[in-house]
Amino acid sequence: MTLFKKKNIVILLFIIVFFLLGFFLLQWWAKNYVTDLLSQKLPPQFALKYSDLDINILSGDAILYQTELKIKSNDTLQNHTFLKLESLELNGIGYWDLMFNETLSIKNIHLKHPKLHYYPYKKIASNKSESKAKKKGIKTIKFDELNIANGSLDVMKQSTDSVKLSVKSYNLKVSGSKIDLNSETKRPFAFEDYNLNAKNIILGNNEYETIKISSVNTNKDVWQLENLQIAPKYDKQELSRHLSKERDYINLNIPRVILKSLTFNFFEDPFTITVASTEIVEPNLEIYRDKLLPDDLTFKPLYSKSLRTLTFDLAIKQTEIKNGYISYAELVEPDKKAGKIFFNKVDATLKHLTNVKNAEKTDIKIHSELMGEAPLELNWSFDVNNTSDTFEISGAIQNLPANVLNPFFKPNLNALAEGTLQQMYFTFYGNNVTSEGEIKMKYDDFKFNLLRQNSSKINKVLTAIGNIFVSGDSKTNDEGFRFGDIEAERDTTKSFFNYLWINVKSGLVSTLTGNGEK
Repeated sequence: MTLFKKKNIVILLFIIVFFLLGFFLLQWWAKNYVTDLLSQKLPPQFALKYSDLDINILSGDAILYQTELKIKSNDTLQNHTFLKLESLELNGIGYWDLMFNETLSIKNIHLKHPKLHYYPYKKIASNKSESKAKKKGIKTIKFDELNIANGSLDVMKQSTDSVKLSVKSYNLKVSGSKIDLNSETKRPFAFEDYNLNAKNIILGNNEYETIKISSVNTNKDVWQLENLQIAPKYDKQELSRHLSKERDYINLNIPRVILKSLTFNFFEDPFTITVASTEIVEPNLEIYRDKLLPDDLTFKPLYSKSLRTLTFDLAIKQTEIKNGYISYAELVEPDKKAGKIFFNKVDATLKHLTNVKNAEKTDIKIHSELMGEAPLELNWSFDVNNTSDTFEISGAIQNLPANVLNPFFKPNLNALAEGTLQQMYFTFYGNNVTSEGEIKMKYDDFKFNLLRQNSSKINKVLTAIGNIFVSGDSKTNDEGFRFGDIEAERDTTKSFFNYLWINVKSGLVSTLTGNGEK
């Protein structure tokens, strides 16, 4: 081997050793730099711990193992957020932004088995008098993609640290995101796209019900919820023992809910939710009320006012309810079974369920079967921006055998009905105070039989109606219809559905006790 070749080999080996030494020195420097960065230059409200750190300067990758993060408010020592995870992997770290732009830019972030506990009541608003110029360290985090694998989440309530929101397992992918760590806004987080799969979700709605969802699968275009429940915490009898006044027992089960084009506008005040369409499949709603308890005399707003006074903007263009079931029962005597009325095959279309200004009228159309027998149609519309809460309702019932209502009439009205209501049509208009309208009915030998009882529960109106039928006074027009007027005054301590009932009852009494002429 010539001397020249030997020199070249030596030089080449020297270069290789130099670069290898440089690489390991850079690796050592990078690990120490990142260690110092995470311990010294994070915002003071962040406390980070981890068991080990791996760095690859060539690819810009970093992995933190057995990581714990605690977050507190600026002006307190009390932590409000706790995060533990098996590993945190950062791929494609941008060194230039990190060293010179106070920005941690990352291509991909992977979180494995994160467990997040958040105590919102421990969070204190930041001291806004603090100068932004005094804040040092990382100010912004940007990443192309975030992947969370098998995470869990618990948001706690102040009362005995009970759970406000719990997600037992979820996988999340977020793309094109930016976090402003020094932002004083409520929502310093922006993103371009997301995909979420979550299971076993629980919301501690209030002291009487819990909201449960078996699974949620979402992306930017569609949210699909499986087995949505509003589940009572107590049975009917136990609930009554916990109540000081009347309150509905509610049990709701929905196998599937689909929301299309659901968007949240995080950066506007008020917070805004918009949905292009919602599909609610086979909901089953059970409502029960113990009328033996004292009345709840608080003001009950109509739905238009409830929408109008929401603390956020809501705009749902269309909602479809398919093949639902609704039952309502009242217990009026301690020694009797609760009277029950139900609607099956409920199909409904709700358009423009919203509270935004200049919105179109909310329009609701419902088709169902009353007590599994009689086709029922209800049309309901209102203008959410009308402060008088005006509304219009029309409806129709056909081929209703009176005896199917006896399970409700007997315990609640102490009466039994006979005959058939062949057709009934009604229309009325109203506001938060009064309503009026008209009704027409066609029936076949329709009458009530009052039951004896040793109390003052006998309904004088039903007695009068029964006497009229007994006397055979039943004038009709050529098509067999009797006509009546609707006049009602709302009891604002009762619900909208009570208002609906007293309007229909007013029309029934007018039709059956009046002269029957239009």
